[in-house]
Amino acid sequence: MNPEEHIEQMLHTIIENAQSIINDQGKQSFGSLEYFLGHIREYRDEKQYLTEDWQFRTPRWLGEYGNTPEEEELLADIYRLQAYIAEKLKGG
Repeated sequence: MNPEEHIEQMLHTIIENAQSIINDQGKQSFGSLEYFLGHIREYRDEKQYLTEDWQFRTPRWLGEYGNTPEEEELLADIYRLQAYIAEKLKGG
């Protein structure tokens, strides 16, 4: 699998996990995950992750408060993708 395909797969997982959290009425996403989800889909569709200045703009609260295990996993997936993009596409 080439780096772009791997990124697409990782983005797909992030989108699915975010949607799952949003759909679970027992979770508090504060509406910001819905905002994040719209942007991440746009980033994916326009392949903005291939540009030099692209980065995730995650909800500010994600990772700062007592998140659910699902929210922590979502944040971990985001960090893994950021690291992968930095290594494979930006040489960093």
